[in-house]
Amino acid sequence: MPFLTIRRRKRPEATPIGGDERKFIDGTRSLADLIAPAAVELSRAHLRLDAQYVRVLAVTGYPRSVGPGWLSPLIDFEEALEVSVHVYPLDSHQMVSTLTRKMVQLHSSRLLAARDGRLADPEREVAYEDAERLRDALQRGEEKVFAVSLYILLRATTPAALDDLTRRVEATIGSMLAHSRVALLEQDSAFRSCLPLGLNDLLVHRNLDTSSLATLFPFTSSSLTMERGVLYGIALHNHSPVIVDPFDASLENANLVVFAKSGAGKSYFTKLTALRNLLLGVDFLIVDPENEYQALCTAVDGQMIRLASSSPQHLNPFDLPPADEEATDPLAEQVTALLALLDLMLAESGRSLAVPERALLDRALYQTYAAAGITTNPTTHARPAPLLADLLATLQATPGERAADLATRLRRYVDGSLAGLFRGPTNVSLDRSFVVFNVQALEADLRPIGIHLITTFVWNQVRRARRPRLLVIDEAWSLIQCPEGGAFLAGLARRARKYYLGLVTITQDVADFLGSDHGRTVLTNAALKLLMKQDSATIEPVVAAFRLSPEERRFLLAAGKGEGLFFARGAHVALQVEASPLEHRLATTGPELFRLLGNTETNSGVKER
Repeated sequence: MPFLTIRRRKRPEATPIGGDERKFIDGTRSLADLIAPAAVELSRAHLRLDAQYVRVLAVTGYPRSVGPGWLSPLIDFEEALEVSVHVYPLDSHQMVSTLTRKMVQLHSSRLLAARDGRLADPEREVAYEDAERLRDALQRGEEKVFAVSLYILLRATTPAALDDLTRRVEATIGSMLAHSRVALLEQDSAFRSCLPLGLNDLLVHRNLDTSSLATLFPFTSSSLTMERGVLYGIALHNHSPVIVDPFDASLENANLVVFAKSGAGKSYFTKLTALRNLLLGVDFLIVDPENEYQALCTAVDGQMIRLASSSPQHLNPFDLPPADEEATDPLAEQVTALLALLDLMLAESGRSLAVPERALLDRALYQTYAAAGITTNPTTHARPAPLLADLLATLQATPGERAADLATRLRRYVDGSLAGLFRGPTNVSLDRSFVVFNVQALEADLRPIGIHLITTFVWNQVRRARRPRLLVIDEAWSLIQCPEGGAFLAGLARRARKYYLGLVTITQDVADFLGSDHGRTVLTNAALKLLMKQDSATIEPVVAAFRLSPEERRFLLAAGKGEGLFFARGAHVALQVEASPLEHRLATTGPELFRLLGNTETNSGVKER
């Protein structure tokens, strides 16, 4: 913890206290009774405070040139250190006179060396130039001079641990081209100089000008903080807040990929970021496969859209997208999207439709739109879009065995057991800041189709009104594993930034996700990445994809709930997700959720976080 002091003013004279009043004060409980150790043992090179050993290092030498935040190796040290900085302003007029005398001495030494025929001393020349530069800056009022003391307080539980910590800190200081020494036989004075009392009893000074002093202030670190954003977590290495704005100009896009095993806290993290980003005017569109966002949706007055075979809410896949600079022909674009959807619906598992089948469907789709009065003429695009039943009628009217076979496979989505999802025109809208598409009730074979239908609908809607939105797809692997669905998601990841949209993909099937070409495309086009607890069976693909160090690998294997590695702007930050009590009640999917909803029954399928 950094501590900065400025010269203290003289205390006023204390009022004398009488005998009874003194006894009364001594009998009350004071702050010293709460924080003072029972005993202090003074040694040559350390202090012992009860069961804790303390040592103070004084920085005696500084590098010749530094940049802002050059103390960050100490601030970001892997163990807690207490850095104390004492600053004493010096009179500029006296400093000018002192520097002038110093310059006269150096110049005299230079003349004597020249008279004796000796070469110029490089150290003397540098010292003369520095003194001249500082004197001129003082005379112009651009700089001031300060006497600065820098102390580092170390704490450990044993003398051996204290010696080891001292060696590591001294090595770190040496790597910064600075020098330090242990305050031998002065540990008591040094310890008082590190307390928040404004006292500098050790008096190890170094003269610095204003510019150099400014770089000494330990208020920067290798933390990840953006000017505008919300709290994503607390950095574990220095306890600084990780503040991120997904739409910050320093990021290539607002896409985020979250990899974690079940129960690691990925949904918990997503809910917290959604709650906080809503305050900044960011809309959230969430594909929820496990009904985990109901409580949060209710709390923020969001819109819950339940998609199921028996649901009264429908999304018509034939709705046309708006015309924009990318879609010069909205009809052709929608036909291409419908072919991808039909590939999911009609192809055998793990396979795609044959080329003749795609060609037949392409022709049938244009015929279906034409029957509804919609052609390539933009003036016809405002007419009501056809339905899936109209495509079935077109296929049934098309001669040939291939058309009949496709019609047979399509029939169950029109008047069979899966017909509810496509029965009518679109009757939902995105008129709320928080919209949840609940696909929990969708059958297993309908789940990828439903997710594809939702993402296509959202993609068409966000292009009509551009404002910051994040589309969250939980369990994204169910879409990636289908070739056409993966291609659509990969294309969305590449194009979303142009429409002020961020794609958030969450999955626990890491190995399969990274083993897919489309999954790697989604990962490559994500400016933000979060890795939470991983399983030992799937850690190796993650290590290879993210080029993790051995320490980061061990961290992910041993990470607790809510802990993870966050990647942004080339930085890797280990963070802990933190929530307020109210946020926790809204974000958790443990027993607290059922109490919040008034449900006393348990559900074995609900995860803790």
